[in-house]
Amino acid sequence: MRKDGVGIAILTGIICVATTCITSGAETFTLYMENDGTFIKPLYRTDRHYTDGVKLAFTNQPDVNFLKDYSQWNGFGQNDGQVTTALGYFFGQNLYTPDYVAEPSLRAKHDMVFAGWMYGGIFAQRAADNQMEHLELNLGMIGPIANGGEIQSFIHDHIGAAEPEGWGGQLGDEFEADVTWLRRQRIDERYFTRTENFDSHLEYGATVGTLHRNANGGIVFRYGLHLPNDFGPGRLEAPASACIEKPTDVQTAYLFTRIGGKLVQYDRFLSGLDTEPAVGVLQMGMAYRYKSFEASYSETFLTREYKEQGNTDSYGAINMTYRF
Repeated sequence: MRKDGVGIAILTGIICVATTCITSGAETFTLYMENDGTFIKPLYRTDRHYTDGVKLAFTNQPDVNFLKDYSQWNGFGQNDGQVTTALGYFFGQNLYTPDYVAEPSLRAKHDMVFAGWMYGGIFAQRAADNQMEHLELNLGMIGPIANGGEIQSFIHDHIGAAEPEGWGGQLGDEFEADVTWLRRQRIDERYFTRTENFDSHLEYGATVGTLHRNANGGIVFRYGLHLPNDFGPGRLEAPASACIEKPTDVQTAYLFTRIGGKLVQYDRFLSGLDTEPAVGVLQMGMAYRYKSFEASYSETFLTREYKEQGNTDSYGAINMTYRF
């Protein structure tokens, strides 16, 4: 069987698992959208490197034995009271391009290549009062089968942007798989004492697979009105907690800042480039929640990811969640 056939079969299996595991309990749908163009990031337009990402995630809280075992594994939450769990299923697509996407003559000799990444996966979460863990399996395809060129051309046609040139030289069809582990730990002591209007948490984790291999960490600060009892805000690469907060009539609105970075051992999308071993990340945004609906907007700024890179990158993000 061809690699693309294996990938499609596995993605189909994920969808089948998702449809058979859906049971009673809190359920959420979340749409994550990230882009470095004017549609989401109006003050600083670019169209290069990680240029677009879209993910749709569904989470619920089924009563299944392996989640019960996961909730108790390694003594999680023993000092934080009851542990809640959730399952999530997702499908998405990312696009990567060199700079000057429509002007090949202006491109640097060493730059990212064109690549599409279409994927699906499943994750499990567990949360106590002051900590949350997220374990994810991500499977998908890069290459022409991911339809990156078609999607970017479609978008550019409808927003009046120039036609991308170079997708004929994109990365070939390859099946890829990553496993990600992430922990978020709320800080509640000394200068970081949790209040109704302020909280903070540490986050750290790692990804290991054929597409990415890195370790990451950071600290998140939130300040606003009636902060929700969760570990948000989430982002496309690290979904929010689906374990704790249920719909309420209380309106919440807050600003948030995330300062962090990652140590990079391998990134398939930087193949052939002299990668930077450490990348810094700054994210700033705002979020609003009322009853079942939540929305957030943020901008993320990155330091250089490879030594030949001429300018740093950034992108905007819009997340929308509906809770049942």
